[in-house]
Amino acid sequence: PITYPMTKVMMRALTPVLRVTLTLLLCVSATGKATSSKECHNPISQLLKTRAGGMTCRHIPGGETGQLPSLPKPTLTNPITWLSNLGTRAGDVGADALAGAGAAMVAYTIATPFETIKTVNQIDGGRTRTAVKNVVNRGGKRSLMSPVKAMWLSGVPYSMLLYSVYRPLKAATRRAANRMHPDGEASRGEVFAADLVAAAGAELIGLVAYTPGELVAKRMMADPTRYPGTFSALRSIVSEKGVKGIFTGLGACLARDLPYTALQFAIFDALASKVMAAHGDEDAPKLRFSESLMIGAGAAVVASTATLPIDAIKSQMMLATEKIRIPALVSKVLADEGPSAFFRG
Repeated sequence: PITYPMTKVMMRALTPVLRVTLTLLLCVSATGKATSSKECHNPISQLLKTRAGGMTCRHIPGGETGQLPSLPKPTLTNPITWLSNLGTRAGDVGADALAGAGAAMVAYTIATPFETIKTVNQIDGGRTRTAVKNVVNRGGKRSLMSPVKAMWLSGVPYSMLLYSVYRPLKAATRRAANRMHPDGEASRGEVFAADLVAAAGAELIGLVAYTPGELVAKRMMADPTRYPGTFSALRSIVSEKGVKGIFTGLGACLARDLPYTALQFAIFDALASKVMAAHGDEDAPKLRFSESLMIGAGAAVVASTATLPIDAIKSQMMLATEKIRIPALVSKVLADEGPSAFFRG
């Protein structure tokens, strides 16, 4: 939520010519003659015109309204309109994916040393300062950043899938929520629930790409000398346990990351909507970067705190030398270290 808006604006800045072209194509199909984008009154063309001329930052993965333009059925009379709409949707999804990749590179680079300290703290216990010393003693200061390639391997494809899928899913779940009411407008609570479902669905898809890299990263964080590199770690895991071995901890990832992402995105969208409503600009709602930063940080704190016990279980599962089920692991940690072990890090 913090790095995504900046990257999204950069991606939007690269495609103004394409969007103006699509707008004019829509005008040709709607009126039968070439016209300027200002004279075109096709609703979808107006949407494209706004995007082409605006450089408006979409403050959240769901866009300004969370809705996508309806895609008309292809016919003999409007093939250009249909293809232009399809191209626009594909461009939006592609921009979301590339923006997500750029945001992931920045975010995971910054987060790697802190994630390393947190993982070691969850395994060894003690204070944060002790965890830092343990990390440095095991592999030197460089070990704080040694898992960064594994973090990129997991985070970049994961973010590309997550951010490109979330917006269409959110549009679909909000439409479904609106259909349940005679007046066609869902309540705030129902919109929040719809966003939860959409974020959880996007997370479910993204985790398939995320788990292998996360497994390697966790193991390199706990023991920097265990593998010489990220890809050699993947080869070693596959040679030992087969392809299914790189998905060790997928169940724990699902248990932790589904509620984490659902809470984070839904809270962000809800707070962002309230802040924009306070601006009083309903036609072109915008969120300042400073506001996005504060809302994103607040949403992340709430979601991280709520799911920290599950995150501790996930770390234990990924670092276990033998296969162990979640209930058995929870019982073992409770018996050996007590409930406080689930809130380390």
